[in-house]
Amino acid sequence: MNGKTILVLAALLVTARAAAAQRTTEQFIPVGQSPGISGRVSYIGAITAVDPQRRTFTVRGDSGAQTIKVIDRTRIWLDRSAERRTNEVGGMADLRVGRRVEVKFVDARVRDTADWIKVVER
Repeated sequence: MNGKTILVLAALLVTARAAAAQRTTEQFIPVGQSPGISGRVSYIGAITAVDPQRRTFTVRGDSGAQTIKVIDRTRIWLDRSAERRTNEVGGMADLRVGRRVEVKFVDARVRDTADWIKVVER
């Protein structure tokens, strides 16, 4: 292996570890403050509609309204950082009209299915 190959492998390893660490701690990062995600590949806005039977909800953000699917592997967290309380795991019932959310998508290009959702609990 040459030096260039070793440097590339080391960079990939560091990046993979950083991504895994953020995935583990993402639940505890407040809405809008996820490094490399918030403002880049996530969508932030207020919930305007929820359809529990279809497992979808609609969010209105800066770029308009968007309907998003919730799948079995979608993680939902309650962001309680404004109350200085620990964030906790939430569920579909926590997606309520008027609540502010941040959504990271399974596919950043398609942007229709939630990988994770942070719901501001207020």
